[in-house]
Amino acid sequence: MPKKIPPSFYFIGNHPALDFINTKIAADGKLLDLLGSFHDVMQWLVLAKLFSQEQIDDVSQGWAREDCESAVGTAAALRHSMLTIVQRGMRHEDIPEEDIERVNSILCEQVFTTRLFWDGQAFAAARETAVRQPADLLIPVAEAAVDLFTNYDLGLIKKCENPDCVLHFYDNSKNSTRRWCSQKTCGNRMKVAAFLERRKNNGSEQP
Repeated sequence: MPKKIPPSFYFIGNHPALDFINTKIAADGKLLDLLGSFHDVMQWLVLAKLFSQEQIDDVSQGWAREDCESAVGTAAALRHSMLTIVQRGMRHEDIPEEDIERVNSILCEQVFTTRLFWDGQAFAAARETAVRQPADLLIPVAEAAVDLFTNYDLGLIKKCENPDCVLHFYDNSKNSTRRWCSQKTCGNRMKVAAFLERRKNNGSEQP
């Protein structure tokens, strides 16, 4: 029996907030959560370049297992609220206050630190977000959500036109003509389906 390879993360959204939303996908006709564990959350953060692996390793030493598991639930709740805001924004509907507050609940935990550096010629300062607990790793995700909702046109966010796909993307293509999460996957799949449907219909019209 061939080895089944689990789905990997998708970075097709043209924005990290949408890539985070896209960690819940459709597979074999069912929804599949790619953030099933705290390890998955940390892996996504590194692949999304919101943290380096070294930063994750440094801050995660000694964290309690229950706090890490709780952060997975917090990530899922944040993702759900971000998706709700995106979907409502796409339809120009009112945004539920509780979903806005879920983003804010992550941001209100921010603690900034300032570090002084000497580069050999002059002093420099860097402002960083302190990561004190597992849920703090979600702060850059919440900040990405703020960036998306305040600096981008939510009308240009689209869901892949494959009805079996749930992925979203920001359409920055020329004339906003992008239709698929990926031309190689859903695009080709839908084109083949349309071709077969046309051939079927043409065949049924023959005398």
